[in-house]
Amino acid sequence: MSIRTSILLVERERAATLLLISVITFAFTVSGVRLFLELTGYPQVGGGVLHIAHLLWGGLAMFLGLLIALIWDNPGALYVTSILSGVGIGLFIDEVGKFITKTNDYFFPPAAPIVYGLFLAVVLLYLFVRQKRQPDPQRAMILALEGMKEVVYGQVDELEGRRILENLELARQSEDPNIAALAASLHEQFTAQKATFTAYRPGPLRRLGLTLQRWGRKLGQKWHRRLILIGLALNALSAVSLLALALLLLFSPDADQLIQQVAQDLMAAAQAADAGGPVGQIVHGILNGVVGLTALVGIYQLVRGRERSGMNWALIQIVLSLTLLQLVTFYLTQFSAIIPTIIQFLMLGLILTYQNWYLKTED
Repeated sequence: MSIRTSILLVERERAATLLLISVITFAFTVSGVRLFLELTGYPQVGGGVLHIAHLLWGGLAMFLGLLIALIWDNPGALYVTSILSGVGIGLFIDEVGKFITKTNDYFFPPAAPIVYGLFLAVVLLYLFVRQKRQPDPQRAMILALEGMKEVVYGQVDELEGRRILENLELARQSEDPNIAALAASLHEQFTAQKATFTAYRPGPLRRLGLTLQRWGRKLGQKWHRRLILIGLALNALSAVSLLALALLLLFSPDADQLIQQVAQDLMAAAQAADAGGPVGQIVHGILNGVVGLTALVGIYQLVRGRERSGMNWALIQIVLSLTLLQLVTFYLTQFSAIIPTIIQFLMLGLILTYQNWYLKTED
């Protein structure tokens, strides 16, 4: 008999959904707090020597979320925990500038990229969690038992019922005879009782995804591709502009005056962004150029009819934009970078859905 001695880490059946809810509430919390404070003139809760920072409310939300997860085993409790965790970490991390500076500077320029960097890290964690795992009888047994709890609560629909049966069927193949026997017994009882389940009704996020997918399919491949080309063209403008500026500086008879003017503009932009010098602007310009050139390559490949290669280049440029470029953008322009970042995420969605809908079928 082979007994597995390693620790088995098993994600919950709805781990990806719960994490997605937390990511969304995190993003909305930070954006909402910044917008509210900007519109209201940064009011303070408290008076005299007291100042109740919203970081404290964030800690309270996270603590409540932990208590709910520790005390109650109801499936719905996890959804409340995911919401409270997203709100809590959003309120907490929004004040990071105060706690990495001696002057408690809420507007410390590196604070914005730290917040965005944490958001990216959670997004990457979500993408990792939602990946399909290799079939494993022991993992399947754990997931089946988790599903059985929801049967007791009467919250299992037809789709979840099929998943429970599939997991029990896989668990019956376990090398551990105890697991195999338990899975076989549960599978027999589950099918013999002919349990009736509620009709499958997708949740709000799933309904939103299905609606967007329906609209995207109606849009059609041609217009889907055109939208991606428009997005690539807008991102490529930065590379064209930088190339034009470089040629102008190289071949213009007034090159010295132009260089001085560019230097003055960089200093002015740095002072306006409170970024401490022109280095950030230069780095931002270089990254803009790299992203723009990558977009140009993607456009060239798509125009030549090389769909797969063109979409791969488009994906590379959007990843570069969302990681390196947007980190610097948040440093320079602070939270005004939220809107262009949302647009870039929408562009990422367009590219990924195009690859999934129209290119995978060609394999």
